[in-house]
Amino acid sequence: MKKIGIFVEGQTERIFVVKFLTEYLGGEHKFSRIEVKLKNKNRTEVLSKRNYPETNYYFLIFDCAGDGNVLPAMYDRAENMIIRNNYNFLIALQDLYNNPRNKKDVVIKNFTNKIENYTYKNKVKFVLAIMELEAWFLADPNIFSKISCKLTSEYIKNKININLSEINPESLPHPAETINKIYNLVGRSYKKTEDQAYEISTRLDFDLLYSDDTLSEVKSLKYFIEKIEEGLEA
Repeated sequence: MKKIGIFVEGQTERIFVVKFLTEYLGGEHKFSRIEVKLKNKNRTEVLSKRNYPETNYYFLIFDCAGDGNVLPAMYDRAENMIIRNNYNFLIALQDLYNNPRNKKDVVIKNFTNKIENYTYKNKVKFVLAIMELEAWFLADPNIFSKISCKLTSEYIKNKININLSEINPESLPHPAETINKIYNLVGRSYKKTEDQAYEISTRLDFDLLYSDDTLSEVKSLKYFIEKIEEGLEA
């Protein structure tokens, strides 16, 4: 059984990743998983477990409870997970948002330098969402009309001058704030709550997200999918 660990910033990312894996692998029963949340440096809380004995894949989804915790949490656990617990692959998924856009290469280079001397460095990968994972949500221009029939792409364009059918969501400076502006159009706010994470993740058109047209623009999503595939084959 392949064992893969994915470290994410918080509950929105955790919920999205589980839904992504469910769609990508062809159903929840196709993989076993444990979801945990970091409580402090050395303590975690188990949020959920799903075990399916006939599956070929086991995932640890690690909620790091903050964007600054993702890489440190993985660094602290990588050796033990790979060497002692036989994990085949680890992925750290983090937003670029707290760094200027032009610092992307610096952030990635710092990661590369950190793991350069790891004997298992080929099993540790870093995915940087540009600027936030919410950009991946915005890659589905019809997602909001599934939340409220009022929120068509045309209505959103007329009200806040953003054409979801044409814009590259990675070009937005603050994708979560864009979602908040869209929610505001129907008297709501986007606050990254658990309910909102499920509301969006369960309505995404994953066939569209996997499409060549989407992935040619949303390159961080493409890279994430490539690293998932690499992990499945590790």
